[in-house]
Amino acid sequence: MSAPTPAPAGRAAPRRYAPAERYAELAALDDVELAARLLAATPTHEGRSPERLREWARTALAVGAEMADDTDAADGGTDLQVTESAGGLRRDEVLLAEYRHRARGGTVVLYTDALDYAHGVAEAAGWAADFPREAVRAAALHHERAHRLLHGARGRELRRRLDHTAAAVGRLRIRGHVVGADEIAAHAYARRRGRMRRSPLLLTAALTTTLAHAGPPASAAPASVPFPGGPA
Repeated sequence: MSAPTPAPAGRAAPRRYAPAERYAELAALDDVELAARLLAATPTHEGRSPERLREWARTALAVGAEMADDTDAADGGTDLQVTESAGGLRRDEVLLAEYRHRARGGTVVLYTDALDYAHGVAEAAGWAADFPREAVRAAALHHERAHRLLHGARGRELRRRLDHTAAAVGRLRIRGHVVGADEIAAHAYARRRGRMRRSPLLLTAALTTTLAHAGPPASAAPASVPFPGGPA
């Protein structure tokens, strides 16, 4: 689970705040629009119509929610090993967690510095009640479990329902992968499993906004730094 943003080489690590009005703008968007914007910022989707991106966003959100409601899918992945480490605040990226695939099982690494950072951004935006640290941690873990589920048949089902044609020769169609759709499905899964009032997509968008306002490297917990419109 990460919040990347396109950036030129050499940009510094993220600052700890973004303009308060930017958070308010994001909070006014629904999940479909947030997901469509995530797709629009993903390489390979340059030039795709907003309508197509929203269509893909709706489909991916639906698949993720259905996965969360499926008892078998929801329980799948609970055998993952979970470790915690620092190292999630990277150049041009805030990485809350990542799934490391193995032939048998797998491991989810939760990055404690990035979780603290994300909670600090939520406080800055006025969403602390919706994104307490433990809820952010749980969402990151659910998100990576969803990625594991999407490695198999559910990933193929997502591609089928997205119905993206990568190439066609005569009557033969080759179904393509929609980059970023699995991220959206995983966000929807995490929101449903965590019974979250606000979507992890919103927090991801807010984290990306902080990256767009890059500054000196972050070395302390973000909550220790004043945020415009937020707590000191």
